[in-house]
Amino acid sequence: MKRTILFATGLLLAGNVLAQMPMPQPTKEQVQAAMMRQMQMMAIMFDYRKSRFGFEDTISAIAASATKHGWSVGQVHDMQPSMKQNGVSDAKRMKVLATCPKDANERLVRASQGKLPPLPCRITIFEGKDGKAYIVRMNTALLARGLKDEPARVMTDIANEEAEALKGIVE
Repeated sequence: MKRTILFATGLLLAGNVLAQMPMPQPTKEQVQAAMMRQMQMMAIMFDYRKSRFGFEDTISAIAASATKHGWSVGQVHDMQPSMKQNGVSDAKRMKVLATCPKDANERLVRASQGKLPPLPCRITIFEGKDGKAYIVRMNTALLARGLKDEPARVMTDIANEEAEALKGIVE
């Protein structure tokens, strides 16, 4: 019994000493590698496409297609004034359209029994440095591949619905 108490006390003291030791700082190369991995993850998490139309026509085309497919279409948030207000002097046009396939989140909640978070239901349209309009949205097709069973089927259906609604708009 004494040995057990001594052993436990020794572990607690050793843990306390280790917890107070300074953590080694990552090297510049380690930080750059971590940032590169993060950028790669972000690149695959989002579907980034060039539009066939100009900026305003892209927004109108997406809203019309979403409505045609029975989606709810909410507000269009103009992000350019906010970006300029926060110091981005050369901020290009950027708008965020709130829209989602009909009942997408409800279907996903049912399929996952409430275990998956809701989809953001946003499509971002922005003007690139080349003056062209680009469309960015969550890569739901990729997310579907990371799921199993019914949630995977539902997410695949949602991805297909999104692709169908954007057909003819994206290159």
